[in-house]
Amino acid sequence: MKLPLTPSPFALLTIATGIACWPVLDWFIKGSMDASNDSASLLAAATAALLVWRSPATTPVRWPLALPALLLAAYGVATAMGVPPAIGAVPAAAALAALASAYRRACRLDVALLALSMLALPLAASLQFYLGYPMRVVAGTVSVALLRMGGVGVVRDGATLVWGTQLISIDAPCSGVKMLWAGLYLVCALAAGQRLNMSRAIVALAWSCIVIVAANAMRACALFYTESGLIPLPAAAHEGIGVVCFVAAALTIFGGVRLIARGAP
Repeated sequence: MKLPLTPSPFALLTIATGIACWPVLDWFIKGSMDASNDSASLLAAATAALLVWRSPATTPVRWPLALPALLLAAYGVATAMGVPPAIGAVPAAAALAALASAYRRACRLDVALLALSMLALPLAASLQFYLGYPMRVVAGTVSVALLRMGGVGVVRDGATLVWGTQLISIDAPCSGVKMLWAGLYLVCALAAGQRLNMSRAIVALAWSCIVIVAANAMRACALFYTESGLIPLPAAAHEGIGVVCFVAAALTIFGGVRLIARGAP
């Protein structure tokens, strides 16, 4: 006669954490179903869950509940202060990542898993609202420098490139927020798969941010040539340029993570 399976301590603690953070879980479900958010956050959640599920159970690190308890305390304070669930979700998700790191990833905190947990939060609309314009300005600033190196006397006015009497706007879809999310997701998946330690994972994340910002500036620069008429191309080229820039960025990120994993300087 088979005895019923006994849940592991990690499973029980995960369930208990989910119950304690039920308001955040409710917000996550509703936010993920909201059409204003990008469903790609579910991909990050599924990837994090798959990584934890496929990681073998290990001997927990010393004091495995110390960091999760601290993060849950921060969540409790945030809830008591009446902060929005979107803010309270950050320490709650971090607590789950710390719990999984201690019991399944053999480390105090797996940075890549933590970052995946943050990417899993349904905050696409908020990120576009708060980061969209600053990223358009950064892309415009870098692209102006590149265009001037090519002999084009263009200036930036806000998120608009001014060339003579022409105004070429860097619109919201070209802000690079989605490209940044995709780049961070890629580097997190790679770093988690390579089991990079904390310092190398942070370097990999920083590397991906630099690459994505550069790729988005290159896209803005290339689109300037097409939108200004300097290089006449069909309308379909607009999307094609974005795809080429992202593929180049993804390959660069992949190569950088491999070098970081090998311990290259």
